[in-house]
Amino acid sequence: MVAAIRLLFHLLFAPGPLLPSIPLTAPHEFTTLIDHRRVQTLEKYELSILETLAPGDQVAQSYSDLVLTNMLRGKKVMHLRDQQAFAYLPGHTMVVPPNLKMLIDFPEASDETPTQCVALAIDRLQVIDTVNYLNAFYPRTDGEPWHLSLSQHAFYNNEEITALIIKLVRIGFDGSQNKDMLADFAVKELLLRLMQLQRLHLTEHNTAVLASSNRFAHTLQYIKENLAQKISVEELSTQACMSQANFFRAFKQEFGLSPIDYIIKARMRLAKRCLQNPAISITEICFKAGFSNLAYFTRMFRRLEHMTPTEYRAISQGHA
Repeated sequence: MVAAIRLLFHLLFAPGPLLPSIPLTAPHEFTTLIDHRRVQTLEKYELSILETLAPGDQVAQSYSDLVLTNMLRGKKVMHLRDQQAFAYLPGHTMVVPPNLKMLIDFPEASDETPTQCVALAIDRLQVIDTVNYLNAFYPRTDGEPWHLSLSQHAFYNNEEITALIIKLVRIGFDGSQNKDMLADFAVKELLLRLMQLQRLHLTEHNTAVLASSNRFAHTLQYIKENLAQKISVEELSTQACMSQANFFRAFKQEFGLSPIDYIIKARMRLAKRCLQNPAISITEICFKAGFSNLAYFTRMFRRLEHMTPTEYRAISQGHA
């Protein structure tokens, strides 16, 4: 029975087929049931895998270095000083500044439903070096400098970032003589993708303010207002007064994903909000979010969220 429950949990919450899961620590190796740590120290970074097998409330945690964390299994509820408490779920990423005091709840952790999180500690000098390198050799096309914000703590699911963090875990716990060099390249890519994702979130939440200074602010606002309609790259590039090729390339450099991928993820966010309302049917949500048919909507939802819309609705209502 325990094995069956663990398998079901893996199917619902573990990363999808492109993001294989990291094996759990054997139960007899746990030194504590809350935030048991496996640590691997590299030349410039420290990797930790944190696992919890028992429920807990208000568990204090902080780091002395800049830390990037990514949830792989289970659920935490995060309490940060400047934010309302939020659920931290598989695929979500956090940028944790040095000495940020966090209080963490583990409402559902158990042997059958463990939590598993990766924490990557990075010396701030490494961040500065990476940002300076990008600004010197790969400047942004809009003239704005690359910058990693320490105030944007939580992010939506991002498969590329999760894949890079899993790659770093494999590098860190591997016996290769080249692991420090390989980790350095992977962290540079990870920081780049985080900066692109931060830029996207900043633009999304400040479209009115940035309309005159960011060439894509109007594009994101238009997509938001027309998610239920058919949106083409040709239409968006015309609005931006750019050729399709230049628009596609500039959008991807700015935000780290293509316009089509962004539209799909924006529609998925709308669908997830609607799924929390039991009065709206899944078929209604499918078309409200701009998907052309229910089968495609279900397939995309499973690929991005690692569960079906029905399963997501049951979980979100159960934890409301």
